[in-house]
Amino acid sequence: MATVPRKFAAPSGDVADHPVRLVGLRDSASDKSKPPFLVERRDQDFVAGLLADLQDDTTRAALLGQGPGVDPASGRARLFAPVQRVFNVAVIEAFCDEPGQPRVDRAKIESAGMVLRRVDRGPGGTGYRAWIKAGTKFFGWQAVDEDVDPAADKRAPAASVGHPYLNALLPSNKRVRRAGADSLGDVEVTEHVIPLFVAPPDVCVKARKTFLFGTVPVSSDERTESDPVSPHYGQTPGERADLAAHLVNYLRAGAKRPFTLAGQVFTTEWVLAAAPSPEGTPDKARFRQIDSHTLKLLVQQLHIEFDAFGTSVPSCGLRALLDQIHVEYDSSVSGVTRTTTESAGAFLEKVRDVLLTAVPGATFTVPHRWGAVSAALADSIFSKVLQCLDDQYRKLKPGKSRFERDNSTDPEPAYVVRCFIRIKPEHPGCPSRLVWSACSKEFTIAPWYESAGTPPTLVPLPDLFDRNLLKKLKPGVAFVLPPKLAGLLKSDPMKLRDGEGGGIDIGWICSFSIPIITLCAFIVLMIFLQILNLIFFWLPFLKICIPFPKKS
Repeated sequence: MATVPRKFAAPSGDVADHPVRLVGLRDSASDKSKPPFLVERRDQDFVAGLLADLQDDTTRAALLGQGPGVDPASGRARLFAPVQRVFNVAVIEAFCDEPGQPRVDRAKIESAGMVLRRVDRGPGGTGYRAWIKAGTKFFGWQAVDEDVDPAADKRAPAASVGHPYLNALLPSNKRVRRAGADSLGDVEVTEHVIPLFVAPPDVCVKARKTFLFGTVPVSSDERTESDPVSPHYGQTPGERADLAAHLVNYLRAGAKRPFTLAGQVFTTEWVLAAAPSPEGTPDKARFRQIDSHTLKLLVQQLHIEFDAFGTSVPSCGLRALLDQIHVEYDSSVSGVTRTTTESAGAFLEKVRDVLLTAVPGATFTVPHRWGAVSAALADSIFSKVLQCLDDQYRKLKPGKSRFERDNSTDPEPAYVVRCFIRIKPEHPGCPSRLVWSACSKEFTIAPWYESAGTPPTLVPLPDLFDRNLLKKLKPGVAFVLPPKLAGLLKSDPMKLRDGEGGGIDIGWICSFSIPIITLCAFIVLMIFLQILNLIFFWLPFLKICIPFPKKS
């Protein structure tokens, strides 16, 4: 365990040294290496309850049996979040390691805190990573020097040559500033610190010990703000085969392929129109079943998944490859058939404008054939698609959250907490002394949907068969519907099935009773639970219904 010398006046008047120790709750004074103890509290006023238990010898001993539950699969402690009405508190004791183990004077503690670190099981063994930031930018879990002060402004320089500017240039001082996070370059980093609170004086006096405590965070909205790392799609043969099979067949190697509705012209207005097909235009149902499905799937994949019509470098490269494919149109002039071509990229942009983005006035003509795609061109398209996927991932993937699972290292990451105190200097002008505890036992964090065993929240529903009660259920929420949405909801369902919406141009405000909406949702939920139970067999774990006594 890390210790720090603390000076005291010996009976002879000389000055002697002895260490200060931080340990968790213990049942024996001989245990000087107890890690921070995690207490699981389920009482609403958990801080007051914990302090009351700490000041009494009997209840304090009982706290040793109130640690978090253990996951039988991993053997590690499992912590639940406050949203599951469970609170986790770290408790430590500060004492002087001398005969009698006198408690540390509360007035000598300048500040206190704890850090939460993620267990890193790498090739070199088990280590810990700290959640750090530089300035206002979060860099996430990084390897650091585990014993340095987590606050950058509290770290003493490693060496001095007399001038602040020259001191800042010393390599040893640069390493102190970055706290061992060498992968980030020469930046001053700070580790996230969770506050520790010294127990009130009356608690420490009654317990004859100096206790510190703090809640262990198990959820956070913080995310890394560094550039996301590309997953490098297609690194393994299996993944490459799956992604290649995922491509629409027009992007694969093959001979020329004909279109069914060749020569037909489609416009945005015709696709969106609710009126029957005019004479001489293709049948809507047939269009949807054949070419609309194929073309729409192709442009959806290119536009949404690969951003083939975007402006990034990979997008422009994929678009250039698409332009090497040509679609062919046949026309007859004086009995002579002539064939004209157009680049597939330009043609697909027109299809996108009509079928996906519904650009007013947009139009396209279905070609007679999709041009041949050579094996070399297909390979180039696939390679560029992988680059586009990497680029899309970097644009769409947000930074990793603090407690996000990382399946590449550990399907369920483990964490530890480590506490520290800063002892006030014995002499003015001297720096404070940092004292670290050992690391706590490893623990995992249960996801929000896992039950913590606490009673469920009761939501009473109204009796809708009570006519007098229905009179009291006035609308409690109103939805403002824009004209097109209002027209859609008021249309004939049979026409909606055929793709024909309403043409009303008036908006509506619809008010509802929240209890009735809740009851409707509950009835629909029960119906679908029964249906989906035929697939998942989940009702024994999901639904518990018991009768409650009728009030007399």
